[in-house]
Amino acid sequence: MKYFQKIENDLLNNRYLSSHEKIIFIICKSFEKAPRGCRVSHKYLMDRTGIRTKKKLIRCLDNLALYGLMSRTQIGRGTNHYVFDKDNMQHYIAQNTAKRRKLSLKKKSQFKSYMKNINDPKVIHIHKVIKDLWTVSVVEKTTLGLSKRTTY
Repeated sequence: MKYFQKIENDLLNNRYLSSHEKIIFIICKSFEKAPRGCRVSHKYLMDRTGIRTKKKLIRCLDNLALYGLMSRTQIGRGTNHYVFDKDNMQHYIAQNTAKRRKLSLKKKSQFKSYMKNINDPKVIHIHKVIKDLWTVSVVEKTTLGLSKRTTY
């Protein structure tokens, strides 16, 4: 059983990594020699580091990948597999890039569909109706001689 984890001084003295990123790296590195590799969920990392939001955790994990310290891929619903050797990192990065490209194309097609539907002549633009009603009420009040200090 291993009770200690060796960490390089370069990691500890790195001014570009936040304390959360350093702790996440140390936690993941401690699971590197596990039988199935480092498979840690976001919930586990959030509990161990004190990070409250998933967005912040993902930002920290992205920074670690950006600096080339580790890479990850999602396995199942909530678990991720983290790797630290360069060959597997390149494979995971390519896999994640393809997945993000696919999501981006899906969002673009959804946006095109939305714009097509919004420009349909049957669609009533409610903000234009409200603006027209507000303009009419202001014109009526000014023609009646009411003060402009009234609350709308």
